[in-house]
Amino acid sequence: MNTELNSRLQKISEFVQTYLLESYKNRSDEDKANLDRYLSNAEYRWKHTLRVAQFGKVIAENEAADVELIVAACLLHDVAWFDTNAENCREHGRIGAEKARPVLKSLGYNQAQIKNICYAIATHVDEDNPHTLEAKILSDADNVDRFGPYRILQWCFADIEDYDKLAAKLSERIHRLEHYREENPLFTPTGQQLFAEQLSLQIRFFSEFVGEKELSVMPRI
Repeated sequence: MNTELNSRLQKISEFVQTYLLESYKNRSDEDKANLDRYLSNAEYRWKHTLRVAQFGKVIAENEAADVELIVAACLLHDVAWFDTNAENCREHGRIGAEKARPVLKSLGYNQAQIKNICYAIATHVDEDNPHTLEAKILSDADNVDRFGPYRILQWCFADIEDYDKLAAKLSERIHRLEHYREENPLFTPTGQQLFAEQLSLQIRFFSEFVGEKELSVMPRI
């Protein structure tokens, strides 16, 4: 990457971080309390964004895609997350694409590049088969992080004080993860490999947790 490219991506990252923090502050106190309960506040969303950009870069390099366009799309993909609620959450990609357009234009991206980036942002959560490589890579990078170590915390944190409830929830989760591992719905070979690694991590941890719960009884002699 050259200096100009890094400068453009840095400006995108600054815009996204600021926008996430401000839009989170505008949520109701009840919403913020619920988001905090599931470790899903603005700080999490920003760190998730950075990890998605890292995964996107790796996938783009391995799949011979335009790395700058991928990283730009990854940085912007959840910018409108806090502009939606539970009822219209899946719209955050399309809302985010509209917010991204003037930012990308101001940084000198051409119309074809803006269209490509914004299509990837718009479709990363609500299109089963996006038609561009960039959109496929963004979707893969997002999903890889959504099944990473931090999500283990999120699955456990809300019910951490109810051992039986948490063990039952994780038992169900293991079955879902095994299905994902069998089907591996990601689009690119690199994404599929990274996704499989994340699934194995979660399955092992959740299985160990459930097994430990089953040991938490008096031994029979």
